Amino acid sequence: MKKLWLATLPLILGVSALLQADPGKNPTSPAPPTPAPATTPAETKAIPSTLPTPLPADRYQGRVREAYKAAAEIPDVLAGVTCYCGCDKSMGHRNLLDCFVDDHGAG
Repeated sequence: MKKLWLATLPLILGVSALLQADPGKNPTSPAPPTPAPATTPAETKAIPSTLPTPLPADRYQGRVREAYKAAAEIPDVLAGVTCYCGCDKSMGHRNLLDCFVDDHGAG
């Protein structure tokens, strides 16, 4: 009986230690997920303090007119969005708002 007690004592102590261990320090627990960045690369660009003025919407028709009208209504939003058509390299545009300060946004 004494041998059985001596054999189970380390097992009981080990289980007791595991139950009292801090689960945050357990090396087998998975690391908490890394939160996604709050901003996208386009949003991290600095918005100019003075925004350019889009061309008047009444110069255009249909969907193009709607786009130029929206550019005039929310220039700060468009100034924070990168245009992906390549106009940043070919025309020097810094953001989507720059596409509407000339006829580039119409075609």
